[in-house]
Amino acid sequence: QLSSAARQMAMGNYAVQVDTRRSDELGDLAQDFNHMANEVQRSSQMQRDLLANVSHDLRTPLTMMKAYAEMIRDLSGNNPVKREQHLNIIIEETDRLTQIVNDMLDLSKLESGAQKLDYSTFDIAQCMAEIVHRYEGVSERMGYQIHLTLDEPCMVRCDESKIDRVIGNLINNAINYTSKEDKQVFVTQRNLPQCVRIEVRDTGDGIEEDKIKLIFDKYYRSENHKREVVGTGLGLSIVKEILKMHNYNYGVNSKLGEGSTF
Repeated sequence: QLSSAARQMAMGNYAVQVDTRRSDELGDLAQDFNHMANEVQRSSQMQRDLLANVSHDLRTPLTMMKAYAEMIRDLSGNNPVKREQHLNIIIEETDRLTQIVNDMLDLSKLESGAQKLDYSTFDIAQCMAEIVHRYEGVSERMGYQIHLTLDEPCMVRCDESKIDRVIGNLINNAINYTSKEDKQVFVTQRNLPQCVRIEVRDTGDGIEEDKIKLIFDKYYRSENHKREVVGTGLGLSIVKEILKMHNYNYGVNSKLGEGSTF
């Protein structure tokens, strides 16, 4: 049975299962095989979902760029005001497309080990203040309030650019999922005896308990009222890979109806 099932898996039948009623070593092996088959099937489905999501994410800015380029050609080419508006939209969509491609490339490099850590010593409180300052434009334009609570200055040693990326991605995620009524995001630094704990909290709908273990999966996308505001949908996967490279702890606490703290 195991031999036949292995051949079927090699031919692409990931739904194959074998009898696990034996209580000896072959029974244990059969259980392990079934677990492997389930994981391969899940991974295959998530890769198909990712391809569909990425195709959609790439198609949207490309469609917008083509449409506004045609409008400039046919309608607004001789109207300076309209032309500038349409060109600005093309530039914004180009930036969005670039971000999607860069996130995909960065995640691939992180997973393959091609990116190395560049350690330096810096004040994490100052770093967090600078990151939140960068979001002032988004906050004012879209009505979000980002509340920053800093502990005492604290020198840390890690890859500053990558930790900057982690905190930024967590803020992006919080903006996407926080309550659309109050639009509040809370960013906190807490100096503990053995570490610095950084928390980013939203006031959204929260995450189901059985979904929490999937939230950092590179193929997973929550359906809890996500609004396409910032980011590409790969942010938490990049967070996971960077923190794994540093050997840092990470996770999320969440309650349905109350929000999540990453």
